[in-house]
Amino acid sequence: MSKKHNRRNKQPKGPQLSEGERLWKRMSVAIGDNQELWEKSWDAQSIAELVIRAENLSQRFAKEPKSERVFRAKLDQSLAEIRKQNQFFSTDKKRSVTLRTKQEIDEIKASIDLWQAFFQRQSKSKELFQGPPILENDADKSRYLIVENAWLAMINGKKMPSELSLNDEGLTRWGKFDLEREISKFADARCGFRFQDSMPSITLLLLQNQKITIAELLDLRLAARKRDGRNPFPRYYDEQLVEHSNLQSEVDGDSAVKDGREDLRHLPFVTIDPNDAKDFDDAVCLIEKDGVSTLWVAIADVAHYVQKDTRLDNSARARATSVYLPHTVLPMLPPRLADNLCSLREDVDRLAMVVAMELNKDGEIVDSKAYEAVIRVTQNLAYEDAIGNDKFANMFALAEKWQAREVRLNISNAEMRPRILPDEQIKVLVKWPTDATRMIESFMVATNACVGHMLGKAGAPLPWRCHAPPDSTEVKELNAKLAALKVDIELPMPSLKTHGQSDSEELSNLLGAWANTTIEALPKQVESPAKSSDVAPYLSNVLDPDARQDILDSLMVAQNKASSLDDTTRRIVDQGLFQLMQRANYSTENLGHFGLNLDAYVHFTSPIRRYPDLVAHRQLKAIIKGQDWPHDEEETTKISEHCSNQSVLAKYIEWELVANAYHIHLLRGGEIDSTSENIYPSVIEKSWPARIVGLRTPWVFLDLNDDGAIQGRMHLRQMGSKQRLNIDENGLEVRSAEPDQNGDFRLIAKLGQKYPCRLRGIDIWSGSLDLAPK
Repeated sequence: MSKKHNRRNKQPKGPQLSEGERLWKRMSVAIGDNQELWEKSWDAQSIAELVIRAENLSQRFAKEPKSERVFRAKLDQSLAEIRKQNQFFSTDKKRSVTLRTKQEIDEIKASIDLWQAFFQRQSKSKELFQGPPILENDADKSRYLIVENAWLAMINGKKMPSELSLNDEGLTRWGKFDLEREISKFADARCGFRFQDSMPSITLLLLQNQKITIAELLDLRLAARKRDGRNPFPRYYDEQLVEHSNLQSEVDGDSAVKDGREDLRHLPFVTIDPNDAKDFDDAVCLIEKDGVSTLWVAIADVAHYVQKDTRLDNSARARATSVYLPHTVLPMLPPRLADNLCSLREDVDRLAMVVAMELNKDGEIVDSKAYEAVIRVTQNLAYEDAIGNDKFANMFALAEKWQAREVRLNISNAEMRPRILPDEQIKVLVKWPTDATRMIESFMVATNACVGHMLGKAGAPLPWRCHAPPDSTEVKELNAKLAALKVDIELPMPSLKTHGQSDSEELSNLLGAWANTTIEALPKQVESPAKSSDVAPYLSNVLDPDARQDILDSLMVAQNKASSLDDTTRRIVDQGLFQLMQRANYSTENLGHFGLNLDAYVHFTSPIRRYPDLVAHRQLKAIIKGQDWPHDEEETTKISEHCSNQSVLAKYIEWELVANAYHIHLLRGGEIDSTSENIYPSVIEKSWPARIVGLRTPWVFLDLNDDGAIQGRMHLRQMGSKQRLNIDENGLEVRSAEPDQNGDFRLIAKLGQKYPCRLRGIDIWSGSLDLAPK
């Protein structure tokens, strides 16, 4: 390659001038001291004329017309860039530009110097999480107030305040200096956080300086998710619907009975819920009469108030679910209905859909019947009120009998429940299952299953609540992981046999599925053999009970085997089994519920907070009254898909805001089961007795208290200082990427082991933790 070519491709040294500065210099030389031209508005034509005249380009362009075309094209490109930058030139509405004077430019550069000095002065930090700076002069106080207002605009998704400017025109960028970027970097410097985004630092500083309350912060996060298209739940209910629901009259039980409802006010129904519950949508009682035991479950008759295709119904359907947050509830129904008329409060008549389940002497359900009824709850009890109460001994005994027969994995995790109190305090509790919660859960599951069979036998279109068995691919991956650990546990591949299929029919289906997915062109598609005629249509696609039982048994055997292993390995097996569980969803095709080991399952027991329950209520009313189905197959399909999507979004919002509230509690030095004080001690360096529960490049997932309540993640580079680290293909170990002098790849950490860590950063905006080794 020639030296001439090398010179042509060599990068120029020194700072490069922007398009705006380069043109400004050419025009300022041409204008000189002509004040009138400094104030003139310039377009491409007038600028070209000025430069051509000042630089004597006419003769050259006359000889080389192509040069003039290139000159004008470059000028057009420069002007387009200049209008975007708005720096050496100001732009008017007619897309013309005006040169800034040298004095203006000097003032802007002086403003930049002042801002940079402020940031440098107030950003110095030797420790994490400084909090608001100590401002010693009025100028710094004024600048910090401007910065705070700009931060508020950022988290509100609003336009920046005019005061955040390098001049009196709202200019925030000059050359490489970007004032908006600098205030974000300033927030990170104040907190010392290393999150990719500055919003955790910004929100924390605003909260510390009492510019926003905790509830306001959580609402701002909801609004941000809405702007991003990830929060379809309105913060407040439609006022007209609220007013309409407020006009609903109280229940007249006697009139309802005259109109044909079953009078069940003599039954001693009770509600058993969390002590802070506001809506009571289910009530229970167990009656023994003439040697026959009947479990009665009453569910609020929401369908009576929410008539199909009304504006209220459309609103409830759009929301699809209530969202329970630390500071509020985003309800599916207006307060008058959710907290009052549809709530089964004690000592008042209430409309209810009631399911009576007749039991034999072994506690098995032998018959069931549904009623549109009027009930009168005798007591609203908290879970702790029911435990140890002799009045409910027979109910607890029945629930224990049912639970002893259930085949379910022991994979329950703690549920963290922070609550924002009126005085800005945070109360954090961890909810673990109790005898009372398990009893009510068993009764509700039984009711949902009974209603599912009632409606399924009648051929009702339904949003079935389906839960698939473990995926074969994931079972293989877990088996490979266990084999790599030399653990003597191997899970069998899940069966695909459905109700009424023989082993040969299952094999034929497997071969047909294999053929259709691995061979593009076949002369004839393999057809599935017909189902046995004695299988009810609503069960035809449900996994065979024996096949489902075999899978559950194998999972339980694996868990029992793991209990005899060392603590680290046991946690790996438990975590692997938990991760095999699929996400439940709604579907018009009944596929059964693997996790609950049930053939038919619908959501029926929470119509105040879930729309699929409301659909099931309407379909059940149609059976009782001998009417056509209110919801046909096509509509139910749409409802199922919509409600599945909404429930996933609601769950993510709940998880995130629970994390946000708990992280604020952590920063204040609060502990679980305690109320925080309104202070911000240095708790970042607090260490946690964490355990590694997941390894997936580049993240190490940790259970901070080793109890399932609090989890966070650590970047792989935190473990290795300057050395590169790798995670093996099975996600079992972290080792050095380069061998040592002996050729060994040093083991850094293993899945399941204890790995004490400390908090390096706390995100109260999007709910993540930045962890580092202790």
